[in-house]
Amino acid sequence: MAHSKGKGEFSILKSEQRDNTTFVLLPDNADTQGPGIQSLFWNSRKGHCVVELSEVRPEGRWFKVLKTFGKDPIPTKGAWLSGWLGETPEHFGINNYDRIRMFDGTKALLTKGDSHRWVIHVHGRKTLIGETLRNFPLFDSLGFSQMAISHKTDPLPAGLGKHKSTLGITEWELVDQAVSYAKANGAREVILFGWSLGGMICGQYLKRASDISVVKATIFDSPMFDVRNTLRLQAGLAGYSDQFADEVIELIGKSFLLRLLGYPVMKIDSFSLAKNSIETDIPMLVLYSLNDGYIQIKDALKFAEINQNVMLQEFEGARHCRLRNSNIELYESSIKNFVGIL
Repeated sequence: MAHSKGKGEFSILKSEQRDNTTFVLLPDNADTQGPGIQSLFWNSRKGHCVVELSEVRPEGRWFKVLKTFGKDPIPTKGAWLSGWLGETPEHFGINNYDRIRMFDGTKALLTKGDSHRWVIHVHGRKTLIGETLRNFPLFDSLGFSQMAISHKTDPLPAGLGKHKSTLGITEWELVDQAVSYAKANGAREVILFGWSLGGMICGQYLKRASDISVVKATIFDSPMFDVRNTLRLQAGLAGYSDQFADEVIELIGKSFLLRLLGYPVMKIDSFSLAKNSIETDIPMLVLYSLNDGYIQIKDALKFAEINQNVMLQEFEGARHCRLRNSNIELYESSIKNFVGIL
């Protein structure tokens, strides 16, 4: 499986065996303090294991390795935690699926259920379809056909590997393709499910597509609804000011150099979903955590203020796109209850 390179946020400090079980020592920080079972990645996502907090000591936080995909973890720089819990359908007990080629050349993963009811999953920035797979068993139990789509920026063979993200301005067309495919294969009801930037992409689809009549609901997990505020948050975490983030945004909006490099000129605030309503009565569920650490959560709350039919569900203490990991019972019951009222 192709790997999208990831930049690690900390080091695996130690790895040791205790009674035939592997334990890893990670530094004590906001990210490792997140609750629940998580994926630990290293070596640009080539290393991957599933871990659970075991104990906290003065030297850091020890995690028990529950499952390893490939090589065992070793002390190394460039590691990070995520919510994936697996990378392939087989890791989640899904053996009956297809990989299909979309009109633009990207590939999607498809599982078949009720041909009239579909869920289309859209992963976040610099991740892969694997991010979405942990939700497949739930929607399978509810009888849905499911499709997880790739971004053009994903590596080959799933993506095209060389296109630059437009932060949702053009990626919404990928959702349009997926919805058209679902309709051609019998879909009468479609639920969109967007993770992080995937939430922005789904929102742009709802605003820009010519016909969204088949879409009956949208679910957002840790959605990025405003680029400016997200950049401001990230700048602050890196020790920079809001002014610095705003200056970057001004460059994005008018830079001739960006055009030469192949990036589109983008008026960031014009497609903010925290400042501009979607103007639809489609029911929407926003799953979020005040401890997200990556996106500005006030944007999700503002989104709920300016749009109709928005339900909010908070997950206490969870990190970005690790809501399900923090409280699987609340996560799945929230989705089941939401789907049940459609």
